[in-house]
Amino acid sequence: MTGPVSFRRRILLALLPSLILTVVLGSAGVLLLHRLGHSIDVILRENYESVVAMQSLKESLERIDSSFQLTLVARGLPEKEERQRQEASARALYRDNWELFEAALNKEQHNVTIHPAEDKLVERLAALTESYHKAGNTFYNRAETGLATEHDYLGDAGLYAIFRQIKQVADDVLQLNQRQMLQASATAREAATRSLVWSSIGLAGAVVLGGLLIWQTMRTILRPIQDMTAAAIGISSGNLDQVVPHATRDELGQLASAFNNMARHLRDLRQTQMSRLLRAQRTSQASIDSFPDPILVVDIDGSVEMANPAAIQVLGVDVAWADRAPWGGAAADVPAVRVPWQAPEPLRQSLTAALQVQQPYLPEGFDLAFPLPVGGQEHFFLPRILPIRDPYGATLGAAVLLQDVTRFRLLDEIKSNLVATVSHELKTPLTGVRLAVHLLLEEAVGPLTPKQTELLLDARENAELLLSRVNNLLDLTRLEHGEEKLDLHAENPSELLHAAADAIRPRADAKGLELLLTASPELPDVAVDGARLAHALGNVLENAVTYTEPGGRITLSATRSNASADSSEGSTADSPSQPPRVTLSIADTGLGITAEHVCHVFDRFFRAPGQSRGSGTGLGLAIAREIVLAQGGSITCESQPGVGTTFRIALPIWSKTLNVEAAGAGQDAATQSLGRGA
Repeated sequence: MTGPVSFRRRILLALLPSLILTVVLGSAGVLLLHRLGHSIDVILRENYESVVAMQSLKESLERIDSSFQLTLVARGLPEKEERQRQEASARALYRDNWELFEAALNKEQHNVTIHPAEDKLVERLAALTESYHKAGNTFYNRAETGLATEHDYLGDAGLYAIFRQIKQVADDVLQLNQRQMLQASATAREAATRSLVWSSIGLAGAVVLGGLLIWQTMRTILRPIQDMTAAAIGISSGNLDQVVPHATRDELGQLASAFNNMARHLRDLRQTQMSRLLRAQRTSQASIDSFPDPILVVDIDGSVEMANPAAIQVLGVDVAWADRAPWGGAAADVPAVRVPWQAPEPLRQSLTAALQVQQPYLPEGFDLAFPLPVGGQEHFFLPRILPIRDPYGATLGAAVLLQDVTRFRLLDEIKSNLVATVSHELKTPLTGVRLAVHLLLEEAVGPLTPKQTELLLDARENAELLLSRVNNLLDLTRLEHGEEKLDLHAENPSELLHAAADAIRPRADAKGLELLLTASPELPDVAVDGARLAHALGNVLENAVTYTEPGGRITLSATRSNASADSSEGSTADSPSQPPRVTLSIADTGLGITAEHVCHVFDRFFRAPGQSRGSGTGLGLAIAREIVLAQGGSITCESQPGVGTTFRIALPIWSKTLNVEAAGAGQDAATQSLGRGA
């Protein structure tokens, strides 16, 4: 018993008849065309040569006849020399054209193709030619002796009579070959027509046979493929209960059997993976449930996927549960419905950035904490938003953590109040000690010894330094609590920079630093408290002079921008954006600050490790920052070790309407900055 026909053999059997028929038709067509073309070529070529030979023979015959006529005409000329010249010319014409005549006749004698008619005509033509040649020679022999007459030419057996006979026979040969050519053309047309008819019949048969074979092939091949396609679509939609019939035992049957095995394995795997997924989901949910702070996970559309009880309590979110898994299998406690979540206003922009451009949001300052009611009390939460990516970098969603910083914020307030209280309590006795030292140095209570004077000078210097630090602490505390009243009015940016440069120039000159100022006086006025901003600029310039080596350069500049100074890598910015603005820049060529420390330059009491110089306390830049924020501006720092540091202060442009809003926003920003950098 023979085995099943393989799919490959089935395709071969379906295509082989068409291939054989194509080869047969092609070969027959090529052979027929070759034979037809060859026969036509032979017939036409030989007949054409006979036609050309007869044409040449007739032309030569005409010229030979003309030579006889010229000879007769020359006899009537009166002058002997002219007569002799004409006779010589006629004899040369006769001789030259007779050679051409004989060549044409010889060509025709060797190209006889139409038997027996053309044979007889050629024989008669040869006989007439011989008679004509003899008569011509006799005519010219008699002409030399002056005996040639017109009767020799025009007589019944004269040259002209033979000329007409030769011409008639040549015309008969010519017409015979022309008729043969026409007949050959008609024969060729008939053969071509027969070839076209039979080729059309064969082509039609090939088309019909090919159509039947294609239909049979499609019926036996495409139907199983269509069945498998429908099953694959069903599996892709989650329906794994797909079975492809495989009645045949060829390759398609084997493919269908393998497909069914795959579907069965997928069903088994789904059951296993469902159990694992449920276990992983429950483990993840239990993990985030164990955190006391609110935690939730949102998908790419911002809908809640997971949330712990704290998030449900604080944010009011909830996760719906369904009785069936998304892939169609029965499963309990599997989240199938994702509830849309309206994020609190402080989180919306940062959450959108995390979902769209994978930008994390990790604020450090307590001023970015926002209040939410918990159990009837107001708690402050510091948000943490991290994008969730797949192994290929695509965004899957975002994780949101709200860290409860209420206690830390209260402790920071207590610390700030304690610092303010202690500083205030220290200022009064410190002022008394300072006054007593001054009175002693003025020897108001008696003369001093040199040693006593030296000790008092040192005490006065320390008292002044201590009083300066106490004043800085008090200023910083008042700015943080918004207790400092600002007098905002229009100030020219160029004049502000000139005043700051003039104030620091003596110290810069003493250290050998180059101080450059590039500020256009045509810049718009800014809305600032001139005295307070001068204090901030002075603190920044003091920092630049301190950390720039002798021979270095400090550049002050002012430009107009359409937005507040944006924070970039290695910079800090802490004010709301209020375009348009004027940006004051202070750039030095000093030591620079590493990237890990540049984000802390505005923290209180911060001094870069290994770069501490002078007797500073680390409060100057913090005070400068609070002054700028209180005036509705922003301050940023960019630095690179060994290259230098650039501070940019963006200030709102003066406007009667925007000035009040900027002042209010600045006071709020300064108030909210309590505890920043802690």
